Amino acid sequence: MDSIRYGEKTDSFYRTLGIYFILFLAAWSFREIVLPPYLSELPETATALAKAALKIMVWIVPVWLFIKFRLKINPADFLKLNTNLRSGLLWGFGLSALLGLWFSIQAYVLNGGGFHFNVSIDQFLNVFLLVGLTEEIVFRGLFLQALAKRLPFWKANVATALLFLVIHYPIWLYQCIFFNSGSHAYVLFVGLVFGWIFRKTGSLWSVIILHSFHNFFLIIM
Repeated sequence: MDSIRYGEKTDSFYRTLGIYFILFLAAWSFREIVLPPYLSELPETATALAKAALKIMVWIVPVWLFIKFRLKINPADFLKLNTNLRSGLLWGFGLSALLGLWFSIQAYVLNGGGFHFNVSIDQFLNVFLLVGLTEEIVFRGLFLQALAKRLPFWKANVATALLFLVIHYPIWLYQCIFFNSGSHAYVLFVGLVFGWIFRKTGSLWSVIILHSFHNFFLIIM
């Protein structure tokens, strides 16, 4: 009887997470595929701010409410925003510095070029400042931790990295780059690495900072 109850609870858990992801994917697909033509009609600063507000509403607010009212846990505690704060910040900035060194070698030595710093306000706000916070709260903060409570870590990490890959599909379809297999492999690899770093540091800030600087280096390459 106990095993049946556990099975029912497990089924309910995965069903709840699955429904959450489907609704989340639908909302983000609408934002990425339907709204861009309307957002582009706004002035540059207004467009950037509108995109930021929409991402916060789709990514952060539902997670916060889901954890608070469905899981009945303090969201900041569950997401490990309050855990190992100092070491998380140190690891985040330290790993970002190493990543910056690697991208510098790529830009200046391997490619024979350099960085360009003509970054738009949209790129600075939405690709640099917000991306790590929003995406890590959803994937490493919510999905990886929730799945790791029911699965071995490596399985939870693979599943989370796959979900992280899928959430890129709407923009890739909109930009007609979906069939670039290298992008699929790269994003999946990055998702696995972020998951491993999060587990080792025990702080979401480590991957929030690293993710943001990773994207920053990509836009200035």
